[in-house]
Parts: sequence; C-alpha cells; structure tokens
Amino acid sequence: MSLIDTLVARLGRPAGKALDPAIRDIVHAVLKEHGYASPAEVQALRDEVRDMRGRVDGMQARLDAAVKMAEEARAASAESVKVARAEAESARSTAAAVRVELEKQIAELRNSRAAPASPPAPAPAPAPAPTTHAEGCKVPGCTGTLRSKGFCSPHYQQWRRGNLNGFVGLDGHLTLGEGQYKVKTALAGGRGEVREGKLFVDGQAV
Repeated sequence: MSLIDTLVARLGRPAGKALDPAIRDIVHAVLKEHGYASPAEVQALRDEVRDMRGRVDGMQARLDAAVKMAEEARAASAESVKVARAEAESARSTAAAVRVELEKQIAELRNSRAAPASPPAPAPAPAPAPTTHAEGCKVPGCTGTLRSKGFCSPHYQQWRRGNLNGFVGLDGHLTLGEGQYKVKTALAGGRGEVREGKLFVDGQAV
C-alpha cells in the first residue's frame, strides 16, 4: 500500500473521507517537492521492471535452449569424427592388404615370364611286340618243334635259302612284304618289323 493510501486509511472518519482528494493533492505536492516519485510513477516503474524481468526470463530460456543445442551438436560432431576416423582406418587397412596382394601377383607374373617354358615331354614310343617265342618255332602261327635258330625244320630250311619273309637272312637281307632291307649279318635269324616308319629287329631299332 502506498504512503497516500496509508494516510487516507488512517483518516477513516467521514471528515477524512471528505478531505481525501485534498489530502492526496497535498501529499503529491509534498512528495514532488522533496524529489520523491509519485505513486503513478512508482507503479509505472514497477510495471516496467516486471516487463523487463519477463523479457530477461524469456532471453534466459532461449539462451538455455541454444546452449543445449550447441552441446548436442558438439556431441554429434564428436561421434561423427570418431566414426569417420574408424572408417578411414579400415579403408587404409584394406588398401594395404590389396596392395600386398597385387605386388605378390605382379612378382609371380614376372617370375613366370622370366622362367623358360619347359617343352612338353615326348610321349614314350610303344614297346614293340615281342618277336620271339619261349617255346616252339618263332614264326607266328607255327607250332612246329624247334630245330635251330628258333625255327622248326621247314622254316629253318626256308630261312637258310634266304626266302623266309619277315626274318633276316644269313647275308643280312630282310624281306618284309614287298620291302627289301639290308642289316648287319649279326642280326641273322631275327624277326623284322616296321613301326611308325622305323625298322625293328627282335624289338630293337636298327
């Protein structure tokens, strides 16, 4: 309650009520003379202070919200930096592994080009069929009893005359079908064959 209201309240008599406007005027004049603010000015000042306090509270709330957003942004930024660093480290590790593998493949390729190519091994020639018989005459299909040089008596006589086809005669001549050949006399009695364009006597190339 203002000073004027206090004075008026104490003048609670009818005469005081009748003098209320005059007393208010006198009090206002005294306050103004002594440099005090009037009740209206005080109220206006109170209203202004209240408005300023409201504006300050609003600014404080906005400032708190801004600080909170800044803290959240900083935390998010720190997490993003952490994730980016982890991804960069993983990429570096992958690149290093790929580089090592590529260098290994390049070295293997260089070595393969530097080493001379080995020619394929020739296929082994088929072994000629055996030309002698452990028992009986060595002329194919003959079952006669052996006499000499692995022949039966009739084939032996034919061989000695030099007209036993397929066998080397005493003079080294060999007749195979319509072909005539000359070999060493040491091979006399041996069976001749032609395999893959080569002449064999008793399985040995001559």
